Amino acid sequence: MGTGDIHLGPGASPMKPMTSRVGRTASLIALLALLASRAAAAPPQPAPPYPNAPPSPPAQRPLPPPRYPGVAPPPPLSPAMRILYAPFYAAGLVVRYSVYYVIVAPLEVFSRALSYGTEGGVAPPSPPSSPRSTQDREES
Repeated sequence: MGTGDIHLGPGASPMKPMTSRVGRTASLIALLALLASRAAAAPPQPAPPYPNAPPSPPAQRPLPPPRYPGVAPPPPLSPAMRILYAPFYAAGLVVRYSVYYVIVAPLEVFSRALSYGTEGGVAPPSPPSSPRSTQDREES
């Protein structure tokens, strides 16, 4: 760009750069031609319609899901295992109910006594009135 001539080789004719005014005009004409060609182009055609969908099946009540088979219960113990297991079962029952009746139940009774009093929160019934007191009331 510093020199006036651009040489492309020994056999090529020298090219001279365009002046700035001619270059701008040519660029402006090319730009206008490009915009005009785009504006003159027809709008794109709409997409073809989708093919018709098959008719929907008649409305039916949905079937319930299949039942889950669940876990099969274990087989019963053999008689020998029942004999071996019986003392431990009995010991478990003794521990369970002895803890309840020796520790838990007395604590529950004591806590109720503290909450409601020894009468249980219910007023005692009034004593029956004697027949003389009703007669005295009638006379006065």
